[in-house]
Parts: sequence; C-alpha cells; structure tokens
Amino acid sequence: MSAMVILFNQAKRMPWEGRTSIYDHIRQQGGTVDGSLPDDEEFWAGSRMRWVAGGLDGALGHHAAPAGASEDVRELIRLLVKLTRKPGALKRKAVYEQLMKLDIGGSIDAVLEEIRQAPGIEPEPLFYEAKWFAECGAHRNVVKFGMAVLGLFRNEAAKDLLLTLGRHEEFTLYAAVAITNGMENSNDVLFELAQTVHGWGKIHTVERLQPDTPEIRAWLLRYGCPNSIMDEYLACICARNGELHEALSASRVDDELFEGATDIIQALLHGGPAEDIDDYEFAPQVVTDYVRLAEEQGRTAKHLTVILKLREYLDASDEGWVQRLTAGWTEERRQAAAGTCERILSKPMWQEVVMGAVKSGSPTEQWYGVSAARRLGVDIWQELFAQLTVNPLLDSHYLELMKSNDSMRIRELVDFAGQRLPLAEIASGPGEEMGFGEEFAAHRCLSSILQNLDRHEGIGLELIAAGLNSPVVNNRHMALTALEAWTVASWKARLSEVLVQVLAVDPDESVRERIRSLLEEIGISNKQATQGEA
Repeated sequence: MSAMVILFNQAKRMPWEGRTSIYDHIRQQGGTVDGSLPDDEEFWAGSRMRWVAGGLDGALGHHAAPAGASEDVRELIRLLVKLTRKPGALKRKAVYEQLMKLDIGGSIDAVLEEIRQAPGIEPEPLFYEAKWFAECGAHRNVVKFGMAVLGLFRNEAAKDLLLTLGRHEEFTLYAAVAITNGMENSNDVLFELAQTVHGWGKIHTVERLQPDTPEIRAWLLRYGCPNSIMDEYLACICARNGELHEALSASRVDDELFEGATDIIQALLHGGPAEDIDDYEFAPQVVTDYVRLAEEQGRTAKHLTVILKLREYLDASDEGWVQRLTAGWTEERRQAAAGTCERILSKPMWQEVVMGAVKSGSPTEQWYGVSAARRLGVDIWQELFAQLTVNPLLDSHYLELMKSNDSMRIRELVDFAGQRLPLAEIASGPGEEMGFGEEFAAHRCLSSILQNLDRHEGIGLELIAAGLNSPVVNNRHMALTALEAWTVASWKARLSEVLVQVLAVDPDESVRERIRSLLEEIGISNKQATQGEA
C-alpha cells in the first residue's frame, strides 16, 4: 500500500516543487549575474558542450530559419486551451511538462503564431499564467515561454520582472522582444536593459534599440559595440545609429568617444557575420576623420593595432578598391588617409608602447601588443618565453612563440614544453573530448605547439607521441598533421609502434583513417596493423 501511495504522490508532484525559481535565482545575485541557472545540470545532461548563456538562441536567431509548428507545439496549444478555459494545478502541470521537453528557441515563433490563431485560448487567464511561468518557473524553457507570451499583451505591470530576468543573457532576447512589443515607452526600458548585459543579450538589445535621443546615440558610440561574443555583430549598427560620421567630424573628441570609435572601426575592418566597413556608407569620412584624430589622441597598443590595420586596408591592391572608388572613396582621400597612417606609425614611441603592452599582465592589452609587434617586426619572443616559464599553461604564448622561423628557439620551446607540460597526464588514451574547460588547459597548450610542428621536421617527437594518445580529438589531428608533412624517415623508428597502438583503440574514424594512410607509407597494411605487426 505504501508503495502505491508513493507512486501516486510522485504522479501528483509538481515539477517546480522544491526548486528555486529562476527569477529568484537571478534576483538574489543582484547586479552581477554569473550565468549559472538552477536547471543547468538537468538541461545540459548528456551534452558534450555547454553553450554560453544565450548562445543557442543567439545562433538560431542569427543563422537559422524559424521552424514551423510541430506536433509538440500543437499539443502545447491544446493544453493551453484547457488551462485558460478552466485554470487548475494539474492543467498547469501538464503545460509545464510539455514546455520542459519543447525546443523553445527553435519553436517560439510558431508557438506565438499558433496562440494568436487559437480561438479557444482565453486572453486574461493566459496573461496570468504567462506571468506565473516567468516568475515561478524553475526551468529555462518554461520561463522563456512565459516571457514570450507576455509580449503579446500590454505588460508595463511586468516591467521589473522582465528587466530582472533580462539581466541574465539566457533570457535577454525574450525580455527585449516582450518589452518592445508590450510597453508604450519600450525604447527607454530597452535602453535600461542594454546597459546591464554584455554578451548575446547586449547584441539582442542593441539591435532593437532606436537611436531616438542624444543620450542613446552617445552611448551607442562610446559603449554600444564591445561585447563578449563578437563586436562585429554591432559595429555597423552602432556606427549608423550613433551617427559616427557626425561625431568624428569635430576638431577633437573626448577620450571615451575616440575609444568607442576605435572599437567600431576595428570590428568593421575585421568583418565577419555582419556588415563590415565596405557596407558602411560613411566609411570614407569616418576613416579620414579617425586617422586625423589619431595623430593627437592615438597612444595605446590598441590604437596602434587599428592604425596598422587601416594602413593595410588603404594600401591593399585587391579588387575591392575598384568598387570603393565608386562608392564614396576618391584616390586623393585614400592616399591622404594612408599618408596620415604613415606619419602616425613613424613616431618613435611605438616600440616602448608595444613592449609595455606585452609586459602589462592584462590579457587584452597583451593581445594588442603582440598583434602590433608582429606587424612592426618588434622581437618579443624572449619576453613571452620568460612569461611562460612563470606560467607554463599560457596556450596563446605557445601559439605565438611557435611562429618563429628560428629552429634554435623552436627547439628551446619544445624542450621546455616536454619538461613543464604534464605529458603523462595528457597521454591518458584516445577519447572524444573537445578540450574545453580548465581541466584541458595543458592539452590546449600542446595543441598550440603541435599545429605548428609541420614546419619543423624532426622536432618534438615526444610531444607528438603524447598528442597521439590524448583524449582530445584535436590533439591527435594536430599530431598527425605534423607527421603527414614530414618525411617518413624522420619519425618511422620512434612513432610507428605508437600509431599501431592508437589505431587499435581510437574511437574516431577520421583519426583512424589518417593513421592507416601513414602506416601504409611505411609499409604496414591495415591487416598487419590490426595484428600489431609494427
């Protein structure tokens, strides 16, 4: 009898009981939201990787077409009709459980369209239930659904709820859409939200923000572009909506504006998944004014990096200039801007600036210092190597140091890695790991070396052996790339047996195929390899 009671109670138990609501979780964190959610372990169970907060919805929204109504969506609508006609705990539970298994990110447009067309859904109970799902839900899909449905109504009463949830990047898109669709002063509220987020949430809000006040335009130019995903998503939007061409026409600008313009121009030059500098109609004027201002205000490695990239852009002989010279650029303006870049780059201060950035200890500053040093020919190898001896798990340092063409330096670095990287721990056996996370820091360092060993035949056999036995698939592929570039004589004696052993246990078919090809080069057939005849 007791077992039957337990089963009955489990059937009645609500899926949100005993759990912290997502709203309370975010609210308790105050102004600093760390990206975690109460349902993380459950939501990501079985996944080999976790998306950054908001990343899955961001990728779907920017790079995938919306899905149509599935049977799961239609079932949700049927359950919603029942819930709104006669609300009750068990009917709410049924909707909640249906939402838990629904792919909300790929289905939300279809869900909302079905709701709009469903004649049996009662609006007033729907609003109440949506607010409850957003405020009390302990699972992200449920909360997202509630927020999205709130966007179908005038929702000023839910402003604090939407802003609180929106501070977490996983929910900012849903907050932004609900605010835009449901509030009379939506742009002011959206601007408030935009200033609290930094990743996908910032991208979503800035894309929707109307530049209808001087305050918003000023913010877009100074702080609107930088984000933790890709500045390129927002660069052209901020330049246009902030009226960058007007702002930079002044004889001098404040440091915040110059810094913001640097971020925007850098992203426009880089290009990527959004509009770039050739899509920006005011590029000739903005580039001309920026380099003019940079003669006086350019002083950091970041400024230097952008000037170097602008010089490359202006000096390029690609076909793009044929089009540019019919779209606002003139040869005179191009040559004048290039000349200004040369004057800036001729200043003797830059070597000291570059070395200061490389030594700064700030990863961002150091990145700009390294990038500028590479272009200016400043030798920073010994400085980076010295930093590596203090912290041997700086994978970006290995990557940069391996670009050297000096075989003595490469040998010194490889010998160092052999002594300071935990090769025995790395070579724990082939697996299917992607190499993300702190526990794979050493594996990423090894990969940074291996991917450049193809240019240095015979150097690093010990590292290649470790890479071949790494659980990280990329390590094994990088090790094989080196061997494929070398002559067989340089590795056959020491690594043929390793290859045979790895072939027998490697779970990745693409790795096994590459190993078979290498073994055939040294006369070991697939049958021999299978029998262990190395």
